[in-house]
Amino acid sequence: MSQRSQQLSSAILVIALLLSSYSVYVVYRTDNLRRGEIEELMSEADEADLRINETLANLESLSTEIENLSNITQELDSLSADLEEIKELVGESGGDIDALRTGFEALTESLTGVSEELTRVEEILAGFEEEIAGISTATPASVYESARKSVVIIRADTVQGSGFVWKTQNHILTNWHVVNETDTVTVEFYDGTRRPATVLGLDAYSDVAVLSISGVPDEAVPLELGNSSEIYIGQQVVAIGNPLGYSGSLSSGVISQVNERIDLPPLIIPVLQLDVTIAPGSSGGPLLDLNGNVLGITNAGTFYGFNFAVPSNVVKRVAESMLATGEYRHPLVGFWGVLLTPEVVEEYNLVNVDMYQNGILIFEVMEGYPAEEAGLRPVEDTVDDEGHPGYIARDIIVAVDGKTIRLWSEWDVYFAEEVSPDQTIILTVLRDGSLEEVELVTTYRDPYEG
Repeated sequence: MSQRSQQLSSAILVIALLLSSYSVYVVYRTDNLRRGEIEELMSEADEADLRINETLANLESLSTEIENLSNITQELDSLSADLEEIKELVGESGGDIDALRTGFEALTESLTGVSEELTRVEEILAGFEEEIAGISTATPASVYESARKSVVIIRADTVQGSGFVWKTQNHILTNWHVVNETDTVTVEFYDGTRRPATVLGLDAYSDVAVLSISGVPDEAVPLELGNSSEIYIGQQVVAIGNPLGYSGSLSSGVISQVNERIDLPPLIIPVLQLDVTIAPGSSGGPLLDLNGNVLGITNAGTFYGFNFAVPSNVVKRVAESMLATGEYRHPLVGFWGVLLTPEVVEEYNLVNVDMYQNGILIFEVMEGYPAEEAGLRPVEDTVDDEGHPGYIARDIIVAVDGKTIRLWSEWDVYFAEEVSPDQTIILTVLRDGSLEEVELVTTYRDPYEG
């Protein structure tokens, strides 16, 4: 029996003894009191007995509660021990829990990023679907109908060419060779409206010219320049121009080559080769994709027998500079080189160059230009083991700013679209069998004198 139960039993015993003593006292009084007093005492005894019975009942209930509390106390003691054990376990695994929490946080961030990426992908897919839907319904005829009112005839003394409205209704793009030898330029629109134009800028090296004009018909809206770096061989394109003076003529075909380097001075930028008819009079007109974006400015052709276009990325860079400064300066390094091929290695008898080495061999360095200042080294004359004249290669350019150079077109495109005068570039050169990086600050090419 617990200590609390023993205390309760003692209390009940004391109460019983008190009741016994009280009964003896009542009997004693009955011998000396009158009947009325006896009855009154008996009534009081009955009431006292009732209260005692109630007290006993309450004490029994209290005993039961005490037993219950004792059980609860034991359970609490057991639970306390369990909690202490859990606390110890949590303390021991606290690092794991922190790591797990960190992992969950990282996972949450990752899932947030994935959700955002999925949203972007959905937007891109929606754009693709829209573009595909547009292409599926676009035809050369629909492109012609949407763009023809923005194409103009350009008359300059005895020369005639084409052009188109660009950026605002106050600007016309065309070829440099269409307007470079005249002081008077007239622009004619689709509805016969004629307006005088002013030459804002000329660049012979890219064959681009920008004209200023006012009083343009409302429907002659500016055409948008597209991204020529996304052009692919076989892509269907549309050209609009004025061949032989016949206004608003349509030609359709495909891109036959990109980033083509052609020997047509003073042109130095890579061009788009076209399987599209561009007759004299159409030079300066727009080359468009089936979305109606301008991919380049067309040229009437070369003595090679194919037509070409100046890429839109070059056009945009040159034209924007003309609007801002009135000119465009092309970057220059200052060397003459040859593209290495097995045939070149054999022809020049390069005694220390592997037959299949790629890159641009520096053959000559221009005095006073960045190439010389940066320490680039040209070839040296030598004689091979059999007594034949040859060359020792000193520097072969294999990359510029980390971009591998295997073809002249790769060099040309990078410089035409990414490099400016006074820009620091890093050339990776193969020098005496080892790769070295050469830092060089470009200058600019002198203006074309004709």
